[in-house]
Amino acid sequence: ICEAFDDAECKAMLTNTVLSELPDKYLVAASGMAGMDTPNTIRTRKITNRFYLCGDEISDAADTIGLVAPRVMLCAAHQAHTVLRILAGAYEV
Repeated sequence: ICEAFDDAECKAMLTNTVLSELPDKYLVAASGMAGMDTPNTIRTRKITNRFYLCGDEISDAADTIGLVAPRVMLCAAHQAHTVLRILAGAYEV
C-alpha cells in the first residue's frame, strides 16, 4: 500500500489501520518533502518489517514556501522504487 495523502490525520489513520489490521501488507508512506531544501535530505527509511517511510521527515508545507514539484517528485520516486523492491523481494531485512 503506497500512502499519498496530504492530510496528517488521513496519513495516521491509514498507517494505524494497515499496521494493526492488515498483517500481510506492506506500507510505503511519505513525510517531509516541502520547501527548497537540498534534495539530498529525501531518503527512505525502514521503520518496521512492513513499514517504509520516504521523505526528510521534517519539512512541512505550512512552515515553508509549500510543496515544490521536484522534491515531491523525488519523494514519490523513492516510494515507487521501494514498492518495486518489495514486489521483487529485494527489500531490506
